[in-house]
Amino acid sequence: MMAETDEITEIDTEKLMDDLNLDDTPENKAIITDLILDASDLIRSSVNYKVAETEYFKFPIYIRAVKTLATQLYYDRTLSEGMSKGLQMMINNLKGRVVDGS
Repeated sequence: MMAETDEITEIDTEKLMDDLNLDDTPENKAIITDLILDASDLIRSSVNYKVAETEYFKFPIYIRAVKTLATQLYYDRTLSEGMSKGLQMMINNLKGRVVDGS
């Protein structure tokens, strides 16, 4: 388990591609990279966009939330069913940790 003080500065595109069982092609890499960026932006907007992303990386649940949302977006780009309950719980957890930017 990762401690809150471990230094992580980005979500690993290749790891998420492996998790999704995708071939390592430039097209897939571009799609997953964009989905990770979109997921990160959406989650930060849902919690507190004024907090730098580097602060979010202190929380392993943020990384899990980004991966979860990127995966959901991969299979359903419009989120026609909305965010999963698990993802909503992760976002609420982050709100409790970083709402005021501390």
